[in-house]
Amino acid sequence: MQKNKLCEVLGMEKPIIQGPMSWVSTAPLVAAVCEAGGFGVLGTAMATPEFIRTQIQEVKKHTENPFGFNMGFHPDFLSNEYFDEILEIIKEEQPTAVHLDALCNINRAFAEKCFAKWHETGIKIIVKVFTMADAKLAEEVGADVVIVKGWEGGGHLTAQTTMVLVPQAADLLQIPVVASGGIADGRGMAAAISLGADGIEMGTAFLAAKETDIHENAKKAVLEAGDFSTVELGSSANSPCRQVKNELSKEVLQIEKLYSKSEAGPMVEALVGNSLRIAMKDGDTQEKGAVMAGQIVPLVKEIKPASVIVSDTIAECKEVLQKNLNFCF
Repeated sequence: MQKNKLCEVLGMEKPIIQGPMSWVSTAPLVAAVCEAGGFGVLGTAMATPEFIRTQIQEVKKHTENPFGFNMGFHPDFLSNEYFDEILEIIKEEQPTAVHLDALCNINRAFAEKCFAKWHETGIKIIVKVFTMADAKLAEEVGADVVIVKGWEGGGHLTAQTTMVLVPQAADLLQIPVVASGGIADGRGMAAAISLGADGIEMGTAFLAAKETDIHENAKKAVLEAGDFSTVELGSSANSPCRQVKNELSKEVLQIEKLYSKSEAGPMVEALVGNSLRIAMKDGDTQEKGAVMAGQIVPLVKEIKPASVIVSDTIAECKEVLQKNLNFCF
């Protein structure tokens, strides 16, 4: 049997990447996903080098399996000093991969510079994109894996759906393609594979995992969410995101309705700056905090160990794909 291309590149057993989420994807969850055969990723984008090093070391205490850490990826985000510090951490701690939130319009020269230095350490490079132009550019400058994320997903998003992005990426790229956005079980995984993906990334599905170290109020907000419980906001600040509706989202949407983009942007940034921490750590999920979850959040109905989430997803995917072999046309 041919080995899964994604598993071969990243060295894990099961083609499921746990999506990095700030204040959520810390060492306990990442290690649990890795021990279950998936690929855990620390949500460390924009974190201090000290925090990144500590989290990597903590994961290594609990698993010998491959894992990664997450970084924002834009010339404005990575000063020379910061880049050098992260490079030193990679050399010394040897995580398997760096997972880059590239957003849109990757800077080719900057990517070539970063990728070359990172690859010299032996680390793999995973790039998350929203467009085919960025997907192709990422491959050309040396990405080992490309994740295409659809509008359905939680957190940062753009305008195209996962179902639209995945087959285009599968036709365009030679490196492994991972589907992200709107996937929380084996049915979604089977759909992604049928569209040409080599694996999936899930974030929302792990929000209520037993090992996820967030406030119980945040897990409760996830478990109680329905099919119209999320909302898109933040476009005025050039950073559209999806979160569970609450008083904060109402206030942001009202600002974006009443003011011009140039006026609303700074106001929105001031409101949402610490909203993730406020929800995930302080437990205020109603007034000032943001629970970022995808449209698929209604499928998350109970708290489960990460190992069960991974194994159930794989088992259901296999069952659905086998059943579809007998589909009558």
